Amino acid sequence: MAFEELSEQPQVARVLRAALRSDRMPHACMFLGAEGIGRCRAARELARVVLCLGDRPADDACGACESCRRMAAGTHPDYCEVGVPDGKQLLPIESVRHVQHLANLKPRLSARRFFVIREADRLTQEAANCFLKTLEEPPGGCVFVLVASTLHDIPQTIVSRCQLVRFRNTSPEALAERLRREGLEEAEALWLARRTRGSPGAARRFAEMGLRQFSEELQERMGRLSLRDNFELSDWLNSMAGEGAGSASEARKALQDLLDCLVVYYCDRALSAGDGDPDADLDRADLVLETIERVGANANRTLALDHLFTELGRRQKTRT
Repeated sequence: MAFEELSEQPQVARVLRAALRSDRMPHACMFLGAEGIGRCRAARELARVVLCLGDRPADDACGACESCRRMAAGTHPDYCEVGVPDGKQLLPIESVRHVQHLANLKPRLSARRFFVIREADRLTQEAANCFLKTLEEPPGGCVFVLVASTLHDIPQTIVSRCQLVRFRNTSPEALAERLRREGLEEAEALWLARRTRGSPGAARRFAEMGLRQFSEELQERMGRLSLRDNFELSDWLNSMAGEGAGSASEARKALQDLLDCLVVYYCDRALSAGDGDPDADLDRADLVLETIERVGANANRTLALDHLFTELGRRQKTRT
């Protein structure tokens, strides 16, 4: 039966099945949720049902027709999936124009065409404006599913033209158990589940990065931070971010994840019952957040880190 793999997202399965049974499938949906929670998997399963040519219930796929076979093989001519290209940080207008071109063609096999736009929250402004025109005057026989982690960076004019389908985070306890079954030690699995607030994709990515071990070393280094350490810390983080990164964009993303550990470090210090200065630690956390934003905006990573640790070292010296 379709959507069986959505056992942890029963509310999503109910919404999609109801739309299919009533034959009121919206022309555009927004699948909103955390990384690795099953948004793309659900979109592909929905496409399999929508494009199916067999004799079957409205909310299921037959699994045997040519459409189902082509979907399983990844060669369906009426299915298109686009996302941020390798080596890029944003989803460019060229990808949107490719979708628009295909959407204006007649389906080649099924009765409809189906499009999945991954990382829709990373559309360039130009691409978002271009795609809005498609949503305002959608071609007949097309279904669009936009996959996003947040609505913050998506124009409201696009969000308002989509049916919003929210995916819930996995509970930290359930995610920790899943990570243990995948081979992680109990302490690390629980730390990752809590650290990622139940995001399976982020937890697996952080595990591959060795983020727990990094966080422990970072706390030790920050505890003895001085102005003399600023360039050393900058080089260390840059090196950690570059390990295993296949592109500059992957290195930037990894660096943002590493810096987020520093935000958590200062927030934890601010909340602890020690003799420190909570307001000063929260200011330091804000400084790190600003650096994360600059890194995401393609600032020079080395210069951004040098500035960050110089300023943190200066504030540490002032405090002592």
